[in-house]
Amino acid sequence: MSEPGVRKHRIAGAIRKHLSSELAREVADPRLFSLAIAGVELTPDLSIAKVSVRLMMGGEEEEARRAAMGALNRIAPGLRSSLAPVLRMRRVPELRFAYDETVDINAEIEGVLRDIAREDEQKRRELDAQGGARALSGPESEDERDDS
Repeated sequence: MSEPGVRKHRIAGAIRKHLSSELAREVADPRLFSLAIAGVELTPDLSIAKVSVRLMMGGEEEEARRAAMGALNRIAPGLRSSLAPVLRMRRVPELRFAYDETVDINAEIEGVLRDIAREDEQKRRELDAQGGARALSGPESEDERDDS
């Protein structure tokens, strides 16, 4: 890895670790109790940190997501200030939060794949039942014709 990539990765890890601990210890907002940091991506110039978050409980409810994101965006400036002594950079990256929907999307995809597998299994059983009945009736009738 090149030096800028290593630095970017190190800073993203430090931001993730610090925000996780700040949210767990310092934030008193009940909408953020089950919030988890899913990932942090930095822009190439290190000016913006895109922070992916998700709710560990209640994340399937759109209203809970909106409330948590609103609360998070309100405390973002304070979280950014708390990063300054940790990162020791001239300019601390701006924090931009986004809800991470990959787990929800993956669950939806898995559900569709399960449905397809279930349908395929049902069709296979139906074809086996029909094919088995044809196989029994088909060759026997031909054999009987040959014997006559």
